[in-house]
Amino acid sequence: MLRRLSRGSALVTATAALLVLFVMGSGVLTLSAQSMRRSHFDAMRAQALTAAEAGAEKALFYLRTTAPDGTVNGSWRTASLTEQFAAGDYTITAQDGTGPNSGKVIVTSTGRMRNGSNGTIRRTVRVVVKLTREDISVWNNAVFGGVGQSGRSIQGNVAIRGSMHLLGDGESWSDLDGDQHWDAGEAYTDSNGNGTYDAGEPYTDSDGDGHRDARETFNDVNGNGTCDPPLTVTDLSTDVSGTATIGNNYDIMPSSLRSLIPNPPTANVNGESVETLNAKLRAKHGFVSISGTATVGQPDVSGGSPPRKETLDGTFVSDGFAGNSGSANVYSDNGTHMKYDLGEGLVAFPTLTEPTVKNGVSYSSYMSYLSASGLNISGSVTIQPGTSYGPLSDGKGNYLYVDASGNMVVRGIVYVNGDINIKSTSGNKDMRYLGRGTLVSTGSVYLGTNMIPSSASFPINHALGVIARRELKIATGGGDSQLQIAGAFYAQEKITSAKQNELLGTFVSSYFAMDNVPHMYQIPSLPDNLPPGMPGSSRVWVKTVRIDSWREITNPTS
Repeated sequence: MLRRLSRGSALVTATAALLVLFVMGSGVLTLSAQSMRRSHFDAMRAQALTAAEAGAEKALFYLRTTAPDGTVNGSWRTASLTEQFAAGDYTITAQDGTGPNSGKVIVTSTGRMRNGSNGTIRRTVRVVVKLTREDISVWNNAVFGGVGQSGRSIQGNVAIRGSMHLLGDGESWSDLDGDQHWDAGEAYTDSNGNGTYDAGEPYTDSDGDGHRDARETFNDVNGNGTCDPPLTVTDLSTDVSGTATIGNNYDIMPSSLRSLIPNPPTANVNGESVETLNAKLRAKHGFVSISGTATVGQPDVSGGSPPRKETLDGTFVSDGFAGNSGSANVYSDNGTHMKYDLGEGLVAFPTLTEPTVKNGVSYSSYMSYLSASGLNISGSVTIQPGTSYGPLSDGKGNYLYVDASGNMVVRGIVYVNGDINIKSTSGNKDMRYLGRGTLVSTGSVYLGTNMIPSSASFPINHALGVIARRELKIATGGGDSQLQIAGAFYAQEKITSAKQNELLGTFVSSYFAMDNVPHMYQIPSLPDNLPPGMPGSSRVWVKTVRIDSWREITNPTS
């Protein structure tokens, strides 16, 4: 009877056990699946964060180098840029900051990872950066000096408003005997008349090295007939004395010239909005000598009409300051001890004699390029008020015309195989120009008249370029004085300003000779509006990115 009552109990027990095992197994499987899903989402979240950070790094890369819109100056901004990769994408924005972040760039980057039915995971980072950018190209200066001459880049006094950049690199030469200096050649007696020095022939051992030195070839960039070495600590790269100054504003500019040009940019300095030329002084080789009451920059003073920045934005002088005033008369935001900061090869003096490539075409020299592109005129040209010249034109859009009243219209490139002499007539030195064009001389250019635009604004509407293969001489004639001149001026060998002239624009040359303290004013908008054909016109940007904050933020809906 008892056996009959217990019959089937084992089956119930087994079933119950199997049910328990099934429930426990299902729970374990469910937990395992949930853990695997959670682990997968954790991996995707980490990958999405990595993607977001990669997008932020890419945005910083675009700000530092070449951006998707082709800009290289750090001006790139975007409201939304999405870039794909294998398993997802990131969307970046780059916008100017406001409020406490004014003057900074706000970068946000949202990374997304997708995996079929598992959906999309998003994570976002926000980066606040301070972007500093500077155009260090040749034409973003008031004065750009090349190799120098006789140990100097500038001889004489000059009042400059804007940046000055002096290289003083010296000239290259063929060092035939490996003695590390250029040999001018020693005279000898050609006993056998074969036109070359032979061992045993008498010679003058000028340097006492026990052998006859041949004349070594060199690149005579400054045209003084001797090979100039780089300026050294014993040389003066520039001599600033008397009433000469280097400044950061237009405080000495006549109102008649100020009306021809755009207002300079403004900056916030100590809570005050001031006009500034963002001026810096750079001297790669040699001292900068300051004497008397001359100053580099001015003491900071609040107020003024208009308010303007007095101190320079920076000085970078390899060997420091000399003279009887020295660094005591230097007023610069970075003090007086910073050395030249641009290294080797970043900025070079543009010559007219070296091979060049333009628009995919190779030329034996920059002058050859100008000749091929310009309206060619055979022989020297004289232009003066009271005498008309031209009109001359060609099928390439180049044009030159001067009417009897001294009004000049110039477009494109006008290439003169000879000198260009622009001179006054019976005391009349009033000339004005219209258009955007460049006068090129295979020799020298003599400028003895006023040469300013007929109307505002220089250089946006009208801009004159002058290129001299040899020298540019301003106001060197007997009746030339107090000239007003605006343009972009280049001379491979030397620029001379003989009077107290008012000079607007940029002056680029190997060497400068200045008398009677000419006033030279940088125009910040000139690099964006250069006349055609100017050597060294390529922009060179130096940018730094300082990261002020980098953090993850709540994902925006998308």
